[in-house]
Amino acid sequence: ADPSATGAERAAGCRAALPDPAAKAAAWEIVVRNTELSNRLVEAAAQGFWQPEQVELTGPYVERYFADMPAAARRRTPWVADQVAADAYPRYAVAQPTRELAAALLARDDVAPGLRRVVTDADDDLRRALVARTAVAAAAA
Repeated sequence: ADPSATGAERAAGCRAALPDPAAKAAAWEIVVRNTELSNRLVEAAAQGFWQPEQVELTGPYVERYFADMPAAARRRTPWVADQVAADAYPRYAVAQPTRELAAALLARDDVAPGLRRVVTDADDDLRRALVARTAVAAAAA
């Protein structure tokens, strides 16, 4: 109901966060293909998309991130592309297959430098999370 720009941004983030397949599909289209909405609305959709309690719902989008983001990055200015790529990174998919998808993307020679940096940094965060989980599991055993 808030007609301000901030209200629109928050609403976009909330819609993207909904635990609904149709809402996720709509948000993903905004993140990777929409070039008509404002940059802030696209960023808000990317920020709201991944929710830690929605791993099963968002699971199919992990692979799609790595498949779709190079083309999505070419649709935007470098700064916005980097922001969206960072916001849309599947940060809750803490698993070795996510790291393998990141490695495959980084092995490509057609990845924009900003996207390469975002994925490199995010993959390092995932590596650290996996190490921490392994240490916790070993300590609990």
